Amino acid sequence: MEVVALAATRTAALLNVAVALTTGARQSQLFGLAVLLASVLLAESVTLVALAVRAGGVSPAAGAADLCVGWAALVCNASLVPGSDVHTWGFFAYPYGLVASCATGLAFRRFAPVAAASAGYALVYVVSDHSASGQPLWNAVPNAGSFLGIAPVVWWVARQLRRLAAELDAERARGLALARQEAALHERARHARLLHDRVLQTMETLARGSWIQDAWMRNQVRAEAGWVRWLVENGPQAERVEDLGGALRALAQERTRRGLRVTVRFPPPPGGDFGSVPGEVADALLAAAHEALTNVSKHAGVDRASVHATVEEDAVAVTVVDHGNGFDQATTPAGIGITQSLRARLAEVGGTVRIESQPGGGTCVELRAPVRAATPDTGPPVP
Repeated sequence: MEVVALAATRTAALLNVAVALTTGARQSQLFGLAVLLASVLLAESVTLVALAVRAGGVSPAAGAADLCVGWAALVCNASLVPGSDVHTWGFFAYPYGLVASCATGLAFRRFAPVAAASAGYALVYVVSDHSASGQPLWNAVPNAGSFLGIAPVVWWVARQLRRLAAELDAERARGLALARQEAALHERARHARLLHDRVLQTMETLARGSWIQDAWMRNQVRAEAGWVRWLVENGPQAERVEDLGGALRALAQERTRRGLRVTVRFPPPPGGDFGSVPGEVADALLAAAHEALTNVSKHAGVDRASVHATVEEDAVAVTVVDHGNGFDQATTPAGIGITQSLRARLAEVGGTVRIESQPGGGTCVELRAPVRAATPDTGPPVP
């Protein structure tokens, strides 16, 4: 928008110069110098537009440089056409400066520099015109008044267009975020259908039949099948955690029933107050803690683990510790549980995972997430 406006106004200004020079050809011995000045304005305008194209707009530095060139053009042009010629073809810098001052309104985001630049244009014109032609100030000053309005009007219009563009970008960003959420919901629905048609059917068949001889394991499969069915039927909100502290205690009790005695420790409030943790963050932390405790059961070779959770000023941390076998992180590749259930799950809410372990020294998994979940960028603030 800014580049198109700059190119259009500068083209109009240069066409004005070309017409003025054509009507005044060979009417002065200084005509050649006037053509030289016009060539300088053409080169400077082309450079200004090229810089704006590269930068995506008119920078304040480029606007300040163009402003100085416009002022110099008024002074130089007036010195080339003294006397009566100042009001004929010769003083083309006046109409050129009026149109070219639009660049000032595009270059500066604040009104004060635009107003100062416009006042400077008017002052330079009054001084140069009065000095060159000797016309009285009462005639030169009203002519200079045009400079006081053009750049501020362009600045106001450009500001409104930038505001509208920022709102459009914000709406587009929100639309993309909603589209991503919709795609995630469709993907979850597809996974739910797969769970129902494949895994859930198999689990319920095993729970009802005699394929599993151990009664405890058969009851466990039946309980897990019920949980999967509840999850499938209630959708993605089924597992929304309202109280992270209570959910971690319930997780510890469930693991204890399975043979892994889990101790849960919370500091006193405010470090143990989980009311400020958003549901999506609590979901991610609980799922990651679930996977960390599963890894303890599978690989640590111990029947004890501890979970410590605390809320800090801007983040919540959950730490799972065991004193079991441990592993060498440099030689042991990360499995899908670490990459997906831990790191990827926490990354969805802007969180991180830190794992410390060594052979025979146990394992410490720290899960950390911001108190407020990460939100998509909605574009630059409206100026």
